[in-house]
This record gives sequence, C-alpha cells and structure tokens, in this order.
Amino acid sequence: MSRLNWPLLVVIALLGAGCGEDVDPNAPIMCPPFDTAAKYNKPTSVEERTLWNGCIPNDLRESQYHAIEKPALMVKMKNSRKMMQLKLSVLTKHDFFAKLRVQTHDQALRSIFTERMLEVTEDDIAQPNFRQSLRADFKSKANELIRNYEGYDFDLVADVLITSYVVE
Repeated sequence: MSRLNWPLLVVIALLGAGCGEDVDPNAPIMCPPFDTAAKYNKPTSVEERTLWNGCIPNDLRESQYHAIEKPALMVKMKNSRKMMQLKLSVLTKHDFFAKLRVQTHDQALRSIFTERMLEVTEDDIAQPNFRQSLRADFKSKANELIRNYEGYDFDLVADVLITSYVVE
C-alpha cells in the first residue's frame, strides 16, 4: 500500500468506530406489557429489580385505582373544633406499574394530603366548589410528589377521588 492510503484507512476506521450506537445504561426504559400470568409482587433478580424500580409506566388509558382508606385521613380543621375525615382513591390512566408506583409512595401521599387538609377552615367547606378544588389540589400535589421521587416528566396521577367525606 502506498503512503497516501494509510491516512485514508485510519480516517475510515475512526469514522466507522464513531458511528456505532452506545447504549446508555441510565437511559429510561418503558415497562414491559402487563402479563396476567406473571407474579409482580417481588423481583427475583437484579435485572428484574432494575426494571421493576426504573421502568416508565405505559400510558394505556386503563384506569388503575389505589385506595387510601385504611386508616382514613382525619385532621382537626384550622381554627375550629370540628374534625374532617376523608377516604380517597388515587386514579392513574397508565398500566399496572403506575399503580405500583403510587402504592410505593402511599405514606408520602398520605402526608401531603393530610398537610393540605390541615389548611381547611369552616368557611372553606361552605364554598360550593370546595370538594372539586380540594381534589384538584390533591391531584397537583400528588403529581408533584411523584415527579420529584420518580423523576417523571409527565403526570402519573389522573385524578384523586374523594370516596368518603365526613365533617363532625
């Protein structure tokens, strides 16, 4: 080979090596399709645990509910002697893995819902759209919490339903 061909071969080799796609091990992956025959309670291997804890739920428009009922959320209303008790259900329109993410953060969700309930006054509950505004607040706080913990760039919680509402 002549001297002019060596630099050309080196350049071609470098370009060929640079064109290969490297797979980022930290890149987000979508959750696998839900299999009704599979048991999803506990991952058994490191790969399953990584997939289980790190996959992004698929938006399938399937309603998945997580009940926050036992024990019910109960707080003393602000500047009042009355107590407010709520039972809630968190709705997600993603796959089964989204419901599992919501279940994982059950205690944190209970905490932010309780904090919001502590701000409620007797004047607030007299407002005609109080429950709708409370649900909207719960939804935005739940999505903010899950975004912070999971790193999602989308809303996982579609709605927060009030299934029981008692003021005594």
